[in-house]
Amino acid sequence: MGVIMARAGAQERPNPGAIPQNVPPAISQKQSVPPLALSQAQRERIGAAVRSEDTEVSFALKNAKSAQSFEPSVGAKVPKGLGLHPLPQPLVAELKPLERYTYVKFKDQVLIVNPMTRVIVDMFPQS
Repeated sequence: MGVIMARAGAQERPNPGAIPQNVPPAISQKQSVPPLALSQAQRERIGAAVRSEDTEVSFALKNAKSAQSFEPSVGAKVPKGLGLHPLPQPLVAELKPLERYTYVKFKDQVLIVNPMTRVIVDMFPQS
């Protein structure tokens, strides 16, 4: 009988899956990544770090074909057919603000992406 009551109580919670906090501050259930403002030197450092990574999007792959007509821009959402890649660990250790971002090499551009929303937050030529 205790099990039935526990299930009934769980269904009555207004936000299922949320963990109630008894000690302030409250923790948001919709976490976001901090804004990213990269300098040109940081962009060049990222470009150099990912240049040797074999992560360029290949349109020969079936899942990427649908993204072939995608034109990237800051604020645009990356199509699901494009895989997101973690930034190299030595780079993240050097540039801490990058730790919550991923990247995609797409059409000779490096796209820095918020992995939670798949939104492009910065982009620059691979060079």
